[in-house]
Amino acid sequence: MAKQARKRKSKRVSLRVGLIVGAVVAIVALMNVLGGDDDEATAPTTTVSVSTVPGSTVPTPDKPEVSLPAELPTELVVTELIAGSGPEAVAGDTVEVHYIGVLSADGTEFDNSYDRGTSFPVTIGIGQVIEGWDQGLVGVQAGGRYQFDIPAELAYGDAERSGIPANSALTFVVDIMSVTAGA
Repeated sequence: MAKQARKRKSKRVSLRVGLIVGAVVAIVALMNVLGGDDDEATAPTTTVSVSTVPGSTVPTPDKPEVSLPAELPTELVVTELIAGSGPEAVAGDTVEVHYIGVLSADGTEFDNSYDRGTSFPVTIGIGQVIEGWDQGLVGVQAGGRYQFDIPAELAYGDAERSGIPANSALTFVVDIMSVTAGA
């Protein structure tokens, strides 16, 4: 029971952090649009966005169908389903994503952001997400859609998670809403 309460609290904290990050991005974008002297040189931006604010009025992409791998993955396989544009994401960048996750063995869905209508911010390479995501997000581009087929070792390993049995390979389809360069 305490474990479930910690999970709920962790999800609430993650949502709050995402909303705060989105609000900061929106404020900075608004300041760039409304403020500044036209005579000043403007630094080039490294953000390419489809949507930069979690839960913004930009429509959530349609929830994709997930094609299961023919065999359970033994290594990370990243497949580009729709090409993106702009800079490729690197460690330290923050990507705003929509995603659906299923068990690779049978396609059982365990989570998705599309039904919630709220995207999810991920800073690459800091252990915020499973290792398969940290590795798979490197090189993605805003506007792209990617499939990650992740072996159990790069997912939750022998740990059981809500709706995910121990030693499960996972498949995700991820829409990249934006890529923002790290500091």
